Amino acid sequence: MGKVVIFDWGGVIMHKHPVDNNDKQAIIRTIKSFNPRLTDDEAWNVYTKTLVDENGIYISRQNDGLSIAKWIKRINKASGFNASVEDFSKRFIYEQLKVGYYKEIVDYIHSLRGNCKIGLFSDLIFCCEPVLDKQVDLSQFDYVWLSYKTHLRKNTEEAFELVETDLQVSPKDILFIDDTTINIENAKKRGWNTCQAFGYELDKIKSYVESFLGYKLKSESTGNKVK
Repeated sequence: MGKVVIFDWGGVIMHKHPVDNNDKQAIIRTIKSFNPRLTDDEAWNVYTKTLVDENGIYISRQNDGLSIAKWIKRINKASGFNASVEDFSKRFIYEQLKVGYYKEIVDYIHSLRGNCKIGLFSDLIFCCEPVLDKQVDLSQFDYVWLSYKTHLRKNTEEAFELVETDLQVSPKDILFIDDTTINIENAKKRGWNTCQAFGYELDKIKSYVESFLGYKLKSESTGNKVK
């Protein structure tokens, strides 16, 4: 049980396809629900251009009330509406819950318990966690590192150092599964085992996990259906 398999959320669990219903489209729907006059591009720009505060800190690294309130204030100013933190968060969660996720991947992750430790390592904003928890049941994970709670994003060495400090295992005993090249490269630099994959590549993920563990697992998870 000294080995740890760590999963990313977006792309590996959360659905990034098809184009008409992914996490980006959910954000656009959220913004446009408060100002329907905005085009999709305008709504997306409102979101992306307000993620960073006046000190250059991303909202995905913040979970204090003042920072959250300032973020919503930036969104309101940029988009021409006046939503409260509560109303915006509720709408954000509502729209994100419409986005599909790879339930077969979640079932497979849960099936790993008893064979290794399992972790989740993701960059996300505070109102994503209820969606994530509903999809995966975070209580089932041995380790959870969410950027808005750790205040560290995966594009920093400090985020990976925190994971290593918490785990207290050799890098060779870590397998990291993520869909993003830069995150995979950062993990490789630290000597972690890596698997770059999307959630629809369940067979690939299984192969990497079994190679990492050194034996074939029995699992009821088959296929790569999306819920």
